[in-house]
Amino acid sequence: MHSRLVALSLAAAIAAFVPVTLASCSSSTTAAAAADAGPEAAPQRPAPVVDGGADLNADPLLGCTKDPGAPAVTVDPNATTDPAGGAAAFTLAKALDGFPSGTGTLTAGISTENGNIKCELDEAAAPISVANFVGLARGTRPYQDSAKKWKTGHFYDGLTWHRVIPDFVIQGGDPEGTGGGGPGYDLVVENHVREPIGALAMAATSPTMPSGSQFYIVVGKGPASDYNVFGSCTVDAAIAIAAVPRDGNDAPNTPVHMTKVAIGRCP
Repeated sequence: MHSRLVALSLAAAIAAFVPVTLASCSSSTTAAAAADAGPEAAPQRPAPVVDGGADLNADPLLGCTKDPGAPAVTVDPNATTDPAGGAAAFTLAKALDGFPSGTGTLTAGISTENGNIKCELDEAAAPISVANFVGLARGTRPYQDSAKKWKTGHFYDGLTWHRVIPDFVIQGGDPEGTGGGGPGYDLVVENHVREPIGALAMAATSPTMPSGSQFYIVVGKGPASDYNVFGSCTVDAAIAIAAVPRDGNDAPNTPVHMTKVAIGRCP
């Protein structure tokens, strides 16, 4: 892959660490970075202190206007081009079809076996990335399945966090679970901005092409400003996920899933 719901206690803890250069990486992350064109991993450092009082299993969209469910979207499974007309043509209005009108911050609630994550989505900074993420999560954005057939559905539900690196990022959204998969299309570059802890950003299929589905959450010192940042997330559960035992490709030894990615509008 080539803001700011962080608790004050986390910010204070992170400030205590000495910045490091992203140009260095451990040998265990080289293969994963090559596979998913992700940011080069920072050297491992002690994990930030996490607020032990946080309820990692709390409903991330508690008190929010929740999604009643998207209307059915019919697409030609054998279409030779993107039924949505390309990334830039899929608008937030289309992504939110059937969602109650109202105010509040567009928010994603990501449920996992290791706790839940709440992400505020930044419609102004990255409208195309936000529309795409919401559309895939709700089932309004067509995508290609493993047989290269176009379909709709809750794309993210059940996918794994295939790359987890303590004090750096957790990455998911690949239907193949390897870092090389996607929805059959790419996004466009919308911004290259600073990525502090908690930043939510799209990964990339190449140095200049944002992935259509893979995204990551920064859990420490983030990568260079080379990716579409489209929101910010709570990090307690994300840091817990980054700390699970992993293999030489930075994949968890025991898979950690996005059991559900839900969309709401929160006060």
